Amino acid sequence: MIDTKEEAWQRGRGVFSLAFASVAGATLLAACVVGSEVTALPARIDYVCANNRVLSVARVQGQRVAGVRVDGRDVVLTRSESAAQEKYSDGRFALYLEGEQAMLEDQGRVIYGPCVSPVPLPTYFR
Repeated sequence: MIDTKEEAWQRGRGVFSLAFASVAGATLLAACVVGSEVTALPARIDYVCANNRVLSVARVQGQRVAGVRVDGRDVVLTRSESAAQEKYSDGRFALYLEGEQAMLEDQGRVIYGPCVSPVPLPTYFR
């Protein structure tokens, strides 16, 4: 039997719709199963910053705090909301951790940055 142009077009459209739905469904399923890739930040790390400065960071995950050493004194910062992977602040200092990068601000002025991990950090999917 020979199809009319309309019948052939409708059948082709149905095959295309089925293929599109299959690809869209597989993509959505993969996104749900895999999630997003996140860097596993260590509890203690010395980031290497511009001008060969070192930013020492110690994090206590369960207590949501981080400590940094600034001008020879230890500063304790509390975890706060941010678009960065992790942000810690005390109202004066703000520490931003994003993957293998870090930055420390003092009242909005960058004092350590850009900083990078001296070693590759592992990643995981969440």
